[in-house]
Amino acid sequence: MRTRCTIQYAVSLLALVVGGCASRSFPLLTTSSFAFATDTLRTRRVGDGVAHHFIYSPAGPWAIHVLDVNLARCNTAVAVKGASGAEGRMLTSDLMRDLARTRDVVGGVNADFFLFTPPGVPTGALVSGGRVITPPSAAPVFAMDSAGIPHIRTFTLRGGAKLAVGDPALANASFAPFHPLEAVGGRPVMARDSTMVANIDSAGGVAFSTTRHPRTAIGIANNRTRLLLVVVDGRQKPYSDGMTLRELASLMLALGARDALNLDGGGSTTMVYADSARGMHVANHPSDPAGERPVGDALAIVRGCKPAP
Repeated sequence: MRTRCTIQYAVSLLALVVGGCASRSFPLLTTSSFAFATDTLRTRRVGDGVAHHFIYSPAGPWAIHVLDVNLARCNTAVAVKGASGAEGRMLTSDLMRDLARTRDVVGGVNADFFLFTPPGVPTGALVSGGRVITPPSAAPVFAMDSAGIPHIRTFTLRGGAKLAVGDPALANASFAPFHPLEAVGGRPVMARDSTMVANIDSAGGVAFSTTRHPRTAIGIANNRTRLLLVVVDGRQKPYSDGMTLRELASLMLALGARDALNLDGGGSTTMVYADSARGMHVANHPSDPAGERPVGDALAIVRGCKPAP
C-alpha cells in the first residue's frame, strides 16, 4: 500500500511529520537542529518495519531518499559483494537481485569506497556471513554483530595479525574487539552520540568535505534498534545539487541518528528497494550519464530475526 503525504514547513524548522503515515514501526521524525525548507515528503511501506521516505527540499535543492529500518521487526543488514573474492564490480541493483535468490531482500544502498585497480576491491573492511573478504584498516566500519546489533567503529585483526587482501589466511581471521557477522567500510564518521564530529569540514580533505556531491550514509538510531540508510542525489541542478559532509551530518542528526557514517558517494550513490510491480527498483537518480555505476560492495536490508552466529 502506498501512502502520500505532502507537507509545508517553515524555513526555521525541519519537521518530518508523517502524519497519517506514522506508526509504531516508523517513529515521528522531528528536529530543529537542521533548518531547511522542505516542500514534499512521500512515504512508502516497502516491508514490515521498513519505509522508504522521499524528501524534497528546494533549499539545496536536495532530493533525499531514506530507508527507515526497524530492526525489532525481524530486519537486519547484510554485506553484499557478489563474488567469492575481493575483486569485482556490480550494479547495486544487480547485487540486490542476486541476493534475493536466497534471502528476502527489502532494499539497500551502495557501500564502501573501492579501487579501480584491482577492480572493485573495497578500501575498508568487508565481512559477509562472518567470512572476512577484506581486512580492517584505520577506517571506520558499519557492522552487525551476531546478536543483530549495529555498530559504527574501527576494528583490528585479533592478535595483531597483518593480512593483505587475497591472503588465504583471511578466511580464518577474526576481528577484535569482536568479530562482526556483517561489515562494510566507509569514511568518515560524521556523528557520535548525537553530536557532529569536530573535524567534519576537513575529514577526507577539504574538497571532499566541503564540496557538494551525491552522498550515501548510514545512521544508527533509537538505542540501536533503527537504521537510517540515506542517499542524496547530486550534480543534477536544478533537481538536486548534493551535500557537503556538514550538510549530510546535519541531515542524519535531523533524522534521528545517534551515530552516522559516510559511505561511498558520487556516481556510486544508489538506493534500491523491492517493489511488487517493478522488482528491485532504483529509487534515486544516479549522477553518471550512463545511470547506475558498478560498485565494489553494497549493504542490503533483509528479513530475518536473530542472524545466526
